Amino acid sequence: MAQTRGNFPYPTAQPAEGGGVIVLGQGGTWYPPAGEWLMTLPAANMVLEWWNPISGAWQTITSASDFVSSDGANIRLRNTTGSVSIASFAAGSGGTNGIGSGGSGAVAFSAPSAGGVQATGYVIVGGSVQAPTITQAGSGFLVPPLIVIDPPPQGGIQASAVAALTAGGGITSITMVNVGAGYAASPNFYVIPQQAYYTGAPSGGTTFAAAAFPPPGLVHPNNAVQGNQNTSVGSGVLLTPAALTGSGTVTGVVVVNAGSQYTGTPTGTVTGAGAATVTLNAVTAAANLTAFWQPRVQ
Repeated sequence: MAQTRGNFPYPTAQPAEGGGVIVLGQGGTWYPPAGEWLMTLPAANMVLEWWNPISGAWQTITSASDFVSSDGANIRLRNTTGSVSIASFAAGSGGTNGIGSGGSGAVAFSAPSAGGVQATGYVIVGGSVQAPTITQAGSGFLVPPLIVIDPPPQGGIQASAVAALTAGGGITSITMVNVGAGYAASPNFYVIPQQAYYTGAPSGGTTFAAAAFPPPGLVHPNNAVQGNQNTSVGSGVLLTPAALTGSGTVTGVVVVNAGSQYTGTPTGTVTGAGAATVTLNAVTAAANLTAFWQPRVQ
């Protein structure tokens, strides 16, 4: 028989906002108190978000059921109906590189219906990241290493990349997943070798060979995280940053407040960056949405 864990009786769900049922109007947000929680989000437009301090923006974690550990400030629920979101943008030309008020570009969103909250945002001009030159391929990697890139200035968009290996365990290519926006100088790329398999203790009477630490793979000191890998000046992987791209063009449009009570397809007008334009998604019809929220039982 399956064991049921936890103290009995189970505690009743009592978030101050409604006995375990959280109802948010369109564009509404709710910050769960600090603690350990179980939650279910029945509607696709009710999302759980976390504050990313590197990108300076809220990012969606999930729109399903999950376990949540909240600090009371950097996790929130949001009803995305009746709110604006970016579909695409055209880069334009002639802008001054910078982020928000630091650049020459700005964006203004159309007004919502009466009583709604005006959406706000900003434009990023220039500062996108190219894949680095592989000056030395390195050797000994068991699986593709983790590639970590320096963050942009506050308000910029974080760049990200992945590596591919040769048959001999050297890096053969770096592919940019997100070129980012708003960088003022070419960032450094850090290479972090990874284990090829689980490195925990023996389980169930079977002995697993302990994996080496640091994981195999030689990294040049210029691309190494201190104390976290084996380094070699002559044969470690060496990535040389390339020049930034996108100078004078819009490289990102960031929504700060998605607003509420929008209908149809809102518009966004970019100024100060040549022929730059932004296209918004059609708004999901406004609706009150429900989430179920209760303390986690240990």
